[in-house]
Amino acid sequence: MNKTIIKAPCVTMRKLENLFIEMTAQNCNLRCKHCYIDFKDKKIKDFIPIDKIKQTLNTTDRTNLQYIHLTGAEPMLHPDFNHILRLCLKYSSVIIHTNALNINDKKARFLRKVEEENNLGNEIVFMISIDHYIEKENDLIRGRGSYRKAVHAIQSLIKYDFNPILAIVNHYSMPENELKNNFKELCDSINFETSDLNFKIIPLLDKNKRLEIKPDTDFDNLNTECALGRTLTINGVFTCPLLCEDNRGKCGSDMSDFSSKSYLETEFCSQCVNYNNLLFSLKL
Repeated sequence: MNKTIIKAPCVTMRKLENLFIEMTAQNCNLRCKHCYIDFKDKKIKDFIPIDKIKQTLNTTDRTNLQYIHLTGAEPMLHPDFNHILRLCLKYSSVIIHTNALNINDKKARFLRKVEEENNLGNEIVFMISIDHYIEKENDLIRGRGSYRKAVHAIQSLIKYDFNPILAIVNHYSMPENELKNNFKELCDSINFETSDLNFKIIPLLDKNKRLEIKPDTDFDNLNTECALGRTLTINGVFTCPLLCEDNRGKCGSDMSDFSSKSYLETEFCSQCVNYNNLLFSLKL
């Protein structure tokens, strides 16, 4: 009897442009309906040690590094967040992926000072999670009060000359132009001058749904996170922020020794490859 071995498609990392640091896997102050994290304990403390980050930054090849991303769950809950932010700014610009519940006027003013302290020209970029331009619809997804807190955080950030990006999960599968135009009206109403670069529309991914990968996929030139980045966690290195709870995404123990290959075995992978656009990072 012939036995056919089916191999998952493989993507090879072309260069390390984006280093994601998962500050915490489970600690978050929201429970969004579409979140890819399977939360187990609301009060879990699984913060990545600052020494592990220091070691990583000292051993990582930074030749092509463009951004260090601080992710989570909610990265700003890390007790050493300010110290880690200052540390990362010594190596590159930093993108903070946050629900913005911890950002107010005082925090925005402090973060402006942190950026100004850095004399290398590296900047802090905020990617604020907000999923609908109508308060009620957003809060049905992200939790009561999350809309007002996110809008207040945006106002605080622009007051201190930050230019935040809105990370919008298209939960209701709306036409992207319609979604973007309505968010632009919201931003106009709070005196936030925006361009298309301020809106990052992210498709709703289903962790239980596997798609057939398009037959004409060019695996050598995909615009996916696994092709241009790696994620450091407390448990090792993973190919993508989406796979930090999935051992199929693990590719090494630390950033000095990890596999450059990613096998597209998961449900997230099939959806991401067909989307063929960066889910978390920015196009350069």
